[in-house]
Amino acid sequence: MALAPFALVLLLALGACAPAPPASVTPGNESDHAAAEAALTEIGFNLAHLDFLGEDVVLDGDTLRFIHIYAEPGPDGAWVFVGDHDEGLACVDDAARAAVLYLHHYEATGDEQSRRTAVKLLRFVRHLQADSGLFYNFVWDRALRINTEHQNSVADEVSWWTARAVWALGEGARVLAEADPAEAAADEAAIRRVEPHLDGLLAHYGEMADADGRAFPQWLVSGTAADATSELLLGLIALQDVAPTDDGARRVRQFADGLTRVRFGDLATFPYGGHAAWTGGWHGWGSSQTQALAEAARLGMAGPEALASAEAEAQSLYARLLVEGWLHNLDFATGEAQAFEQIAYDLRPAVVGLIRLYEATGDEQYAVMAGLGASWFHGLNPAYATMADPATGRGYDGILSPDQINENAGAESTVEAQMTLLAVSAHPEAAAWAWTDAGLPRTLQWEGRTVRARIFAGPTRAVVVLDPEAGASHLFVGPEAERFLGDAAPSP
Repeated sequence: MALAPFALVLLLALGACAPAPPASVTPGNESDHAAAEAALTEIGFNLAHLDFLGEDVVLDGDTLRFIHIYAEPGPDGAWVFVGDHDEGLACVDDAARAAVLYLHHYEATGDEQSRRTAVKLLRFVRHLQADSGLFYNFVWDRALRINTEHQNSVADEVSWWTARAVWALGEGARVLAEADPAEAAADEAAIRRVEPHLDGLLAHYGEMADADGRAFPQWLVSGTAADATSELLLGLIALQDVAPTDDGARRVRQFADGLTRVRFGDLATFPYGGHAAWTGGWHGWGSSQTQALAEAARLGMAGPEALASAEAEAQSLYARLLVEGWLHNLDFATGEAQAFEQIAYDLRPAVVGLIRLYEATGDEQYAVMAGLGASWFHGLNPAYATMADPATGRGYDGILSPDQINENAGAESTVEAQMTLLAVSAHPEAAAWAWTDAGLPRTLQWEGRTVRARIFAGPTRAVVVLDPEAGASHLFVGPEAERFLGDAAPSP
């Protein structure tokens, strides 16, 4: 069922006729940097805990930096690092995402400390590259001895950690091209060593196979892993943006095509128009398909079908999540939805995906939705808990139930929380809604149809409406929200 466009009216304070969103802030523009820092403070962004989780080491005369995987409060209230006897002390997965965060912070604010930190993290990532060009994941200790045997560390295929390494290295090549050409060149060279393995995947381009009645492309990471492919694609897009090649353009286009083929259902039909993470279903964590597709479309690296696929997910699944509440997993085998555990890594792909849609289209509906989603970190969640502490920068590890949160604050949760807040802070149209409150969803009668709606209280009132009989969702803001609420009636 085709999705109708959202209805959106914004108050003049948010810009009734908003111009196209601004380009990234150029390092060195002091007025832009000051504005960015002020916006970050207002939204609760804080790198202090992530700085605490990081540690510098010297290897062969170079300073590298790793991120401790786990941290928890000790008996005296001081935070302590927690290792893993099977995995090790630190990993590419976390260092790579932290590098992306520091790079984006430098890009937004010109903060030289963030640039230097990113460079050290990128050196750590490159240290984990095998002779084959693929990546190991874990190191055992501060001597950076590589764990080559754990199943989540081996360098035998294009894996999650290789995908994340490419993401970080692509952003390093792009963001550091002028500020640190040597580092940018090293990052590019590291990705070039991965490219033959990517072409091995893409040798299957065009092949489709059935998985329980759904057709899946066979040229993604691990064959059908759209989630890992989406984060790989983010790195390839960044590299192609700064160092374009014909083969790079082909890789971006073909991986993006694969992602557009895994969107199933619609607003009313399971799995509600979301991009599958893999053949087993959709999950929030790592499913950055909309984020990657919107970015590829914005830069002209993918066709209109990529943007259409990203918008369809936003207007169906993401709208549903805003109304009915966040989900962790949709299981294709059972048709069931799992609400918990909810984690920061569930939120970042969707919220930053909505920001990228706003940047690609200039349509403020996506900025407002992104802000509403970001409110999860500030208490608009089932536990009414702060999940990104503005005072410390801790990103807490998850919501286990409406009555319990995981109060540990490890690398993944902290990085994903701060990455989300950083992206939202860049656009006032989104940031204005990041401290929103909301009531419970309601079933209403509107224009002769039964709809589900949720009212949000931010700068004014906003209503997100699921209208399955019309095959559409709607976002009403300000006067239009009040008009909708006046016209709608409780469902009998």
